[in-house]
Amino acid sequence: MKRRFAAGWTALGIVGAAVGVAPADVLGMSMPAEQRDGQVTYVTGGIGKSEARLFERRLARHGLVIELLEHAGKTVEFTANAQVKVVDAHGHEVLDTRAGGPFLLVDVPPGRYSVVAMLGHARLRKAAVDVRPGDVARATFEFPAHSD
Repeated sequence: MKRRFAAGWTALGIVGAAVGVAPADVLGMSMPAEQRDGQVTYVTGGIGKSEARLFERRLARHGLVIELLEHAGKTVEFTANAQVKVVDAHGHEVLDTRAGGPFLLVDVPPGRYSVVAMLGHARLRKAAVDVRPGDVARATFEFPAHSD
């Protein structure tokens, strides 16, 4: 599932606690249920304009934000269904899940992680993502066109 996005949003990495989002834009919407994989909790989604805006408003509440994008010609679109794995500095896998949308908001203890995202035949890796107390670490994956 894909959705085009405005260049000023996610592509520039703006953490938007209130980036032009009126409360009416998300009225009646609630975040998808929080999930757990071992000791890690996460929420995934962001499909559709309203849900994506809701996720963007909640980014700062999580230590690790993973965004999934796919090139489509001259544009970049949100994508879903990527398999995402997060591994700690000791090589222990702390999360292995399929993203239910372009956002995966993860609560992990502070530390250094590597993140791998796979979509179809494409496998992308971020080798060093530092999660620090009170900060938001971001890992944005831009898959080549037609990865899914």
